[in-house]
Amino acid sequence: MSGGLTGIVRDVIAEFLLHERPPLSVRTSLIPHKDEPVLNLASNRYLALSGGFLFFPVMPFFQKMPAFSDIYIVFFYKGRGVYFTGSLQRVKNGSIFALPNEVFKIADPVSGMQALSAKIYIPGLSGIQAEGRLKNGYDIFENRLWLGFSKDEAVASAPFFRSAASLKSAILPPLCRQITDKTKRILYIPGKKIPDRNFFPYPVSITVDDISETDMFEIKTELRDAEYDVYIPLALSEDESVHTVLGLRARLPMTSPSDIQEKLFLLPVCRFLGEIPKSTAAVRGRAEPLSVLCLTDSFIILGGFVIKNTGGFSPPFPLSKGGEYTMILKIAESRLCRVIKITMSVSKIYKNQTGSSVCAVCTFSKIKEEDRRFLYEKFYRTLYK
Repeated sequence: MSGGLTGIVRDVIAEFLLHERPPLSVRTSLIPHKDEPVLNLASNRYLALSGGFLFFPVMPFFQKMPAFSDIYIVFFYKGRGVYFTGSLQRVKNGSIFALPNEVFKIADPVSGMQALSAKIYIPGLSGIQAEGRLKNGYDIFENRLWLGFSKDEAVASAPFFRSAASLKSAILPPLCRQITDKTKRILYIPGKKIPDRNFFPYPVSITVDDISETDMFEIKTELRDAEYDVYIPLALSEDESVHTVLGLRARLPMTSPSDIQEKLFLLPVCRFLGEIPKSTAAVRGRAEPLSVLCLTDSFIILGGFVIKNTGGFSPPFPLSKGGEYTMILKIAESRLCRVIKITMSVSKIYKNQTGSSVCAVCTFSKIKEEDRRFLYEKFYRTLYK
């Protein structure tokens, strides 16, 4: 195996593993097949020993493995999946893993429209109801859904921010805007205070740790007159400046983290509805594949254009609210392809003013636990609990 990180970079990641002891996923394959075991370990279920060793107490997972078996130790370093791979040595009270001289990054999905595909069926009927694929410009595993917006897209999406997500254009005072631009995180201020911790399953909101003591007094002063409970910064990328800020006003008694996440997941819907519909079909009247806009462990958002052709025929949007469908999802991972079968129902439908752009939020009702774990870890970049 080649292409790993060595030297200082490897040592920094190894030191993080040994001293911070993040949750681990121990696997016999980097991308396990459905019948292969996976062991997820919290920090208190393994030991880090001097000299660069991990110790695992006696567990059925390890007892079933032959001595000196090769394993993968997978964890997240600064939000990025990395892994060590090497031999596991059996000792009297458990098993020992020596950290090798290389650490590897988990490969991102293959770029391009073939990295993900979906086929959607109506249960009990034969034939494909619809197909789906990635949409250029949308990173379905970018959980910071407020990134990826250009200034023009934000302007075009403005009517849908209001109608679909109850978000309005907002202005932040200078220091709050400066910190938001620096962190690219949401300003969530329950009770008009900066929270002590992040209330979300991944880094979403600004906390007191992001603000220096010298700035805290002025921040508190600025927040006294805050009009909204949540401020969402839109930017084209993490490296670009914030160009638009959206505000969310509290529901009684206040906006909860679950309310905020619900609005965040609607941002790709607003962005898609703000696009100018255009057909890419090679044959007039042929139904085009749906675009996959967002994918988590519990739902998928699909968008499609309904184009009026000169011949008067326009294929309708293939999914309907309340409808139940079976989806076969294929996701390319390095040289492998993961196939996931899902039963889902359409919980919400969103349209633009003319009905030419349509989005469906589809909630999963049946999915294998190992597939749910895979999607959860891909989106949230943390181990599935």
